[in-house]
This record gives sequence, C-alpha cells and structure tokens, in this order.
Amino acid sequence: MCEKLSERIQYAMDKRGITQADLARMTGMTTSNIAYIVNGKTKDPRFQSVLLIADALGVSLNYLAGIDD
Repeated sequence: MCEKLSERIQYAMDKRGITQADLARMTGMTTSNIAYIVNGKTKDPRFQSVLLIADALGVSLNYLAGIDD
C-alpha cells in the first residue's frame, strides 16, 4: 500500500480519475502547488493545503497521514 502522503494523494486521484489540474481547480490551489505535493517535492505541506486536498478527494486526513486505510 501507499506509504507517503504524496503516494496516498496520487492513489486517491487515480481511483477517482482526477488529474492534478482537476485537483487544483477543486481546491483553489495552483497546479504547481499540487504538482509539488503530489510529486513529493514538498516534504511538509501546510495543514490547510492537505485539508483542502482531503476534502476534494473525499478522503480523511487520517487516510492521507497513513493512519487509516
């Protein structure tokens, strides 16, 4: 299963057929911010960013943190 935040976000996106551009539109974030988080280049993203992503993907913060599957 996915270990990192970035992998869990990508997995949830793939499962729902959502692109990075879609996620950017859904969250109001820039595509570059989404790309940095999804590609693992942002090692410690802001809580608000992760909260927006979780909400857009319909997953919990615990899932993205690797606490729940």
